[in-house]
Amino acid sequence: MSIRTPKVTVVIPAYNRAVAVRRAIQSVLAQTCQDFEIIVVDDGSTDSTVAAVTAIGDPRVVILRHERNLGAAPARNTGIRAGSAPYVAFLDSDDEWFTTRLEKLLSVFERSGDHVGMVYTGAERILVDGTVVKDIPRERDDLSHALLTTNVVGGTSVAMVRRHVFEVVGAFDEALRYTEELDLWLRISERFAIRCIPEVLVRIAQQTIRGRLSGDVVAVSHGREMFCRKHRQKLINHRVLHLFLRESGWVQQRDARNLYEARRFYLKSIAARPLAPLTYVLALIACFPLAWQDGAARIKHHIEAWLPSSPMARAIPEDISDVLDHVP
Repeated sequence: MSIRTPKVTVVIPAYNRAVAVRRAIQSVLAQTCQDFEIIVVDDGSTDSTVAAVTAIGDPRVVILRHERNLGAAPARNTGIRAGSAPYVAFLDSDDEWFTTRLEKLLSVFERSGDHVGMVYTGAERILVDGTVVKDIPRERDDLSHALLTTNVVGGTSVAMVRRHVFEVVGAFDEALRYTEELDLWLRISERFAIRCIPEVLVRIAQQTIRGRLSGDVVAVSHGREMFCRKHRQKLINHRVLHLFLRESGWVQQRDARNLYEARRFYLKSIAARPLAPLTYVLALIACFPLAWQDGAARIKHHIEAWLPSSPMARAIPEDISDVLDHVP
């Protein structure tokens, strides 16, 4: 008697996530669609992650091990290769799915032809201060163009990919760190249609870069520079090289709080496109002390708290990055 192939391979990379990974797995086991296999790739953990996964005791949960920590991209690729289902969904070990997520994703795929290579959903992000931020995706006429500026799709936990797609465009680029998902979404969007479900179906326990070790901040910046080198000609052809560099500067200014690096990226952006007024504004702001910038942010929040419906409050963007894609 042959073993039936499941519809979905769920890939969960894990590194020292003994508590969180159990919640992630349970959110998959609670799905209204039960036609899946779960492949947990332990990426060289030194805690009890393997024991925590093994204790779940569900035969659909398989755990693979890397002898040493290789990173998220190699771990996901190991899971992709080990799976057998025609669709591959990703879940980070500290995230969770809402119960109808797989059912709704599969419904979109089954109503679509083979030209649809990926479907993604909205997510809610839980910040370190408990604030909940909801990201609702929308269909875009030229997704690949948008992805050259910023990751409008989101992290891996929001996506499901048709397995055949990996045979065409390849899997995660293991040379990239922190931009490997953006790189993959871009390559998929260039060859296949991508659909979205404008609904929050994932909960992401996201910490801001500001709350991480400084080494991670450096790695994020390095990852963006590697992405820029890899796709530089595309960025030039789409006339968005200056936007990518400007966004990199804003990441340094906002998250890394490194004004020197922020100014360096802004100057590169100006060199790529001198007639971009907002870049000059951001470069000027980066010349002021961080304490002054933090004070301006607090004033904005006070205005919103006191006069939430006032024209002044509505006129101030939630984040300068909100306008980066809309100003030349």
